[in-house]
Amino acid sequence: MKDEIKNERSRDVQGQRAGFVSQALGGVLDWLAVMAVYFAGLVVYGFLRFLLTSQQFEIPQLGGWVNGDLIFALGVFVLWSAWSGSGRAPGMVVFGLRVVGDDGARLSSRRAFWRAVLVVATLGIGLVFVLFSKRNRSIYDMICKSSVVYDWRPSLSESRQDQ
Repeated sequence: MKDEIKNERSRDVQGQRAGFVSQALGGVLDWLAVMAVYFAGLVVYGFLRFLLTSQQFEIPQLGGWVNGDLIFALGVFVLWSAWSGSGRAPGMVVFGLRVVGDDGARLSSRRAFWRAVLVVATLGIGLVFVLFSKRNRSIYDMICKSSVVYDWRPSLSESRQDQ
């Protein structure tokens, strides 16, 4: 199955732990995806309010704490659902990354949830540990017993067939 990956470098690193740059760029794209979903939700809410009431269409201006809480909850939900399912959040797909347990299997829902809470609560700063780790592990990986690996396969079961 590794032969399906056309790029030689990508084929060589398949299944190995991802480095800092790949993880950081994937994290930035994940943050942009969360913000896009948040903004789309505000637009939909404003549009529905326009349709159902006599108010003009406008994007709602939520208070600071409400914005923060909503973005936090949305970020946790997006990452938790992605990591406990396919193991790939939206930004990770672009860089061929997947979060797996230390054993290479899918991350349990519980560990995926707590990893998502830690990542969102610390704004991803714990990723800096990858720079100092010989095994490319972030603080989140150490706490939640997970790893971020290069994996360009659509499903975890396909990627495990090679190993």
